[in-house]
Amino acid sequence: MKTFVTFLGKGREDKITGYRKATYQFPDKSTKETAFFGLALAAYIKPERVVILGTNRSQWGVLVENLAAEGEEEEARLEIFDAEPRGEIEQEHLDKIANLMSRSVGCEVVPRLIPFGMDEDEQYEILDVIAKNVPEGTVNFDLTHGFRHFGMIGFLSTFMLARVRGFEVKNRRLEVKDLWYGALEMTEDGITPVLRLDGLDRVRQWLDALNRFDATGDYRVFGALLVKDGMEKDKAKHLENAAFHERTLNLSAAADEIRKFRPVLASNLTGASGLFQQRLVDRLMWVDLKVLSKQQVELAYQYLERRDYVRAALFAWESLITKECEKKGLNPKIRGNRESQNVLIAVGEDKQKACENLNQIRRALAHANPPNAKQVQEILMDEQRLNETLQNVFDCLLGT
Repeated sequence: MKTFVTFLGKGREDKITGYRKATYQFPDKSTKETAFFGLALAAYIKPERVVILGTNRSQWGVLVENLAAEGEEEEARLEIFDAEPRGEIEQEHLDKIANLMSRSVGCEVVPRLIPFGMDEDEQYEILDVIAKNVPEGTVNFDLTHGFRHFGMIGFLSTFMLARVRGFEVKNRRLEVKDLWYGALEMTEDGITPVLRLDGLDRVRQWLDALNRFDATGDYRVFGALLVKDGMEKDKAKHLENAAFHERTLNLSAAADEIRKFRPVLASNLTGASGLFQQRLVDRLMWVDLKVLSKQQVELAYQYLERRDYVRAALFAWESLITKECEKKGLNPKIRGNRESQNVLIAVGEDKQKACENLNQIRRALAHANPPNAKQVQEILMDEQRLNETLQNVFDCLLGT
């Protein structure tokens, strides 16, 4: 379903129309003269559902009068006009005029009462109202009218819907399509431009992607954003492949995929991607470590910082095996070479205790089995002790 969400304020420019009339120019250069930008925008984007949000002091009465034919739903309209000046409009008043509004607009119209957003609870309530009235599909937001902070709440709701509602039910996805603003203050020669604020939302998406990557190490969060900004799909696909290989501990294949991807970072990326290009470069620098064991060490520390203890322990242990293969001139990618290495002996007598602890922690985490040593069992029951133990073990074993 294609949904459009707009806010209704309390216009004071005109007693009949509420808002001042303006001639809005849309991205395709078409124009529409109207006092209600939200309705003109709805006609432009042609949604299947329009959600109108307003407070008990918004100009519901003026809006209805501009939509209704003479004598239509007269009793319900009079109730709106009577309640509005006193701030006594209730949701039941809006429910009575919903069908009238739907007939006039040409699609389902859902008028919803929201609080003023004067404190945290009211702000959360507005977000909740939006979430409950936007089903799966796509959603467009008009951030033009209402209190100034409603625009901020509306923008935040795009993040909430995409991250919460967009993933709450399998096969029921929600995509925030466009953010719109009728820039009355930019009017020139009688023409008011209609702005798409998608660039701001794309920045928000990149910030979210960076946060998710720093928490999980999954490069796939960047792929769709890079493609949206013009990167060829086959180039972005290298990042998805790298994520798969890294998460299956095949670092050689992951590094190969990243090296195939990195040439696109040699020139400036377009769109919001360009703002975060250096951040992306920084997160791929581990492949510059030419030796496999050093790559594994780097990722062991990265995953420890993310508190992903399973991968941290696995990469640390694998780095010890790889290092022994490298010392002996053996190919560490050959399974037989890896299986022939006795890490506990190779690290030396003074480091065997640290090595035994790492091995037991690795086995316990990888196989979900309790370790033999009581001390290690206790470590695994306390995250702070586990984090500190792995940090100390890594510093002891991986720096040599």
